[in-house]
Amino acid sequence: MREIDMFTPGPARIPIGVRLASVSTVLHHRSPEFRELYGRIHEGLRGLFRTSGEVLMLPSSGSGALEAVVVNTVTPGDRVLVLAAGKYGRRWAELCRTHQAEVRLHEVPDGTTFDPEAVRRELAAHRPRHLFLTHCETSTGVAHDVAGLAELGRRAGATVVVDSMTTIGVEPFLQDAWGVDFAVTASHKGLMSPPGAAFVSVGKQAWHRVRPTLGYSYWNFRHLRESALDRTVPNTPPVAALLAVAAGLDLIEAEGLENVWERHARCAAVCRAGLTALGLEPFPRAPQAAALSVALLPEDRRAERLVEQLPERFGLRIAAGQGGLKGRILRVGHIGAVAPLDLLPVLTALELLLLERGLADEPGRAAAAMAAELWQRTAPAGAARRVAAGAR
Repeated sequence: MREIDMFTPGPARIPIGVRLASVSTVLHHRSPEFRELYGRIHEGLRGLFRTSGEVLMLPSSGSGALEAVVVNTVTPGDRVLVLAAGKYGRRWAELCRTHQAEVRLHEVPDGTTFDPEAVRRELAAHRPRHLFLTHCETSTGVAHDVAGLAELGRRAGATVVVDSMTTIGVEPFLQDAWGVDFAVTASHKGLMSPPGAAFVSVGKQAWHRVRPTLGYSYWNFRHLRESALDRTVPNTPPVAALLAVAAGLDLIEAEGLENVWERHARCAAVCRAGLTALGLEPFPRAPQAAALSVALLPEDRRAERLVEQLPERFGLRIAAGQGGLKGRILRVGHIGAVAPLDLLPVLTALELLLLERGLADEPGRAAAAMAAELWQRTAPAGAARRVAAGAR
């Protein structure tokens, strides 16, 4: 049975055109063809980040991009404020400590978001040189208010660094308008491509925040920028992944970025309608991200191994909780090349497992709720009212 991963955009969910692009040709990274590819990706990503700054390409996973920002901005002894509400927010703190920053961790419970007044007080008391935060906390499904938090950071004179890994090409992110200095994403998220490439968007106003005396480093932004002037990179790039990224950008531009944002919002609403119909309580009380939907598992021994049985029984993979949320939540991803009806098999399979365990009452509730939500969001003007009137 072919397994389909509904949490990470793996090979089964990468559009066929993108997959073909990644294996269709081989380019030398000093060739005119690669320079053309570089320019295509750079301009496309500037549009996705909504920035007039520069986007640097890194041969790494997303975690490499996070560390690269820390390497290039944090000097030993720098005071840093990290906002954390889950695993990936806390990763910023771990990276900054590794690079000898003086870290102040402002942490709130998983599944919640930040009180702006509390953050303002932390900034005033700690006076950090840098503010690190996460847009979509994929360990909990919360979307934080980057615009408001970045404004607080700017007023305090801090560099604003955002992990936007699962929001670029998924939901609105306006780097220049929000005053974000550094933001990151990776090829295997909203760009619908194989893993291997990561990207750091450096705001036009942010270059003076980059360390001037870093010396040689694989992550040195100034070396990357120097190569970028010639539309290439200083080290061997993941050419196959970059070819796929260019094809993914073509798909996004053909659909229209605002339409892509709306499609992800529609997927999220449809998925959450299905989960609620199954009696699963939505987990985040805070604003929910468009990249995934999260629900609490029943506090019942019959719910054990529910998530693990989906790939075993149906070839469908979603994600369980992490850390303190292990065994307490499930996470359904709908990022990249996903349409609302693609989620129907996942919720139906989940419903069958719940029925088998005596944790649901009757089949078909998820599908009915999902169809109703999708109809309300996509029906022609007046059609939904006519159907409702006919039902009465």
